[in-house]
Amino acid sequence: MQDIDVGEKALASYVALRIDDVAIKQGCVGWIDSKDRTCQRAPVPDAMLCKRHRNVALKREQKARIKQKEQADRTKAYRAENLPKWRAERELIEAQMEHYGSPATNDRAAYGGATHPSIRRKQLQQLSDTNVRRMADLSQRWQRLTELIGDHT
Repeated sequence: MQDIDVGEKALASYVALRIDDVAIKQGCVGWIDSKDRTCQRAPVPDAMLCKRHRNVALKREQKARIKQKEQADRTKAYRAENLPKWRAERELIEAQMEHYGSPATNDRAAYGGATHPSIRRKQLQQLSDTNVRRMADLSQRWQRLTELIGDHT
């Protein structure tokens, strides 16, 4: 099994249930549903499959590649369509995070000693369960949008 090309092993995976040394020594590893066993005919040189199963595998591989290309095109179009929406939503989330997470005041002296009651209330609000949950949700959504946009910093 070591001397067979990786591409041939990948091709065999389109028609074989399992690929191991024992199966290769017995012949073609292509699976025959009607007989519930492997083909076991002599494989094409430097391959794991007989001529018939190799042709079937090549057709299946071609169909799979077309399907992958179509999926990639759909993904690209979806991303292009939604990228501006994702960026706008991320900016909105950043503004909300700044609003809910910002300190009550930028005056460092307000945090030491006796503070004004309004500043103290704002400090306590920041540590409330509701605000912590809100910030966690915003952070999680921001992270997901950053992954979707693809500009990790």
